[in-house]
Amino acid sequence: MSQAALSNRWRMLLLLAGLFLLPYFTSVTQAGDDEYIGQFMPELKADAGDFDQVIFRPFRDTAKLKFARPPDDLSNLTVARLMHPPQDKSAILAALAGEEDETPTLYADVNLDGAFGENEEFNFTRNEDDNPYILSVKLSLPLTTPPFKSFPLIVRYYKNVRWDGLKEGERMIQQTTKAYAQGQVDLKGRKTLVQFAYKAGAKKLSATNGVIGVDTNNDGAIDTDDISPETAEARDETIIFRVGDVYISAKRVDLEKNQIVLRSHAASDYKRVELRLGGALPNFEFTDFAGKKRQLAEFRGKYVLLDFWGTWCGPCRREMPYLKAAYSRFQDRGLEIIGMNTDEDSSSVKAALEKAGMNWTQARLDTIQKVIRDFRIHRFPTTILLDAEGKIISLNQSGQPRLRGQDLLRALDELLPP
Repeated sequence: MSQAALSNRWRMLLLLAGLFLLPYFTSVTQAGDDEYIGQFMPELKADAGDFDQVIFRPFRDTAKLKFARPPDDLSNLTVARLMHPPQDKSAILAALAGEEDETPTLYADVNLDGAFGENEEFNFTRNEDDNPYILSVKLSLPLTTPPFKSFPLIVRYYKNVRWDGLKEGERMIQQTTKAYAQGQVDLKGRKTLVQFAYKAGAKKLSATNGVIGVDTNNDGAIDTDDISPETAEARDETIIFRVGDVYISAKRVDLEKNQIVLRSHAASDYKRVELRLGGALPNFEFTDFAGKKRQLAEFRGKYVLLDFWGTWCGPCRREMPYLKAAYSRFQDRGLEIIGMNTDEDSSSVKAALEKAGMNWTQARLDTIQKVIRDFRIHRFPTTILLDAEGKIISLNQSGQPRLRGQDLLRALDELLPP
């Protein structure tokens, strides 16, 4: 064989090899070779989905308090200490001044110098939703850990609301204690908002732990509702988000360099089941506490209340009387409840269910862990209501039928056929 013919044969072999390997290399590129870079914004964002309660009690020894500008009337002063997240302790001396039936003025020693300075007097205003009974004010605590200059607190006061358990003269406020570090990443020419749970004073952020959010619909905000597709709680895992036809996860977050690095993924890597109003819930299998294999599809034709709960969860236990009442009243009208139990000790739970008279279907944790992961359930209780066709009619979110307490009974009475 001539040298020219041999050379042509090698060219043909290389061409065939290239055609054979092309799909492989294409799939590798699609699977996640692209990176997208961004940086953090200088202001943290308060986690307005998590509030702690603080009780203010009457304080008569007002001479011990130092005011740059004292309130006109000290006779109704109540005092407490707010949580200072950077120090992880209740260190902020605070006072509420004003008559009990009036909106109080808040004094807060934000700089921790032992006095209420001229800039430490705050007035409550209405929330963004313009609810006349919910008033709030934002405080900023100085930080010494760049790139952030301050840690935000939202203090919320309920006007003309009487709280059970308060003694005469006491007042209650709520405050946030957590925050998000937010930034923008250039995602194929579009600035996309992302956020990570921020521990006050931390020098590092994790890309695989804590609550992570991405503005997947590019509306300029991140929906932090319990089962929003824009939020997920990572537990030593990579969380993948879908932004249009792009699938991304956090690869690295570096506070010292003020850098956020996202990486791309293949569509097949995206396992999350996006729960949306009007969408059909996919079928899944589980085993009940009697050891029987079940699946969601066998309940088609019924209204199904999926209740993700556990005996370890106080708010879940408080919902039990309402769930029992719902099952008793509405089973004949087509209601079924499937308890998605999250207790690890199934034997003790079975006895507790029988004792409590909770005789509706209950799924064991070891058979629904994939469902919990794919639905990204991370707060309990989480409740989903399906219609007779298996479509979601409530995720217990704003503007939807409420699925808690007495609201659950009212919603079922309106939604279920007579």
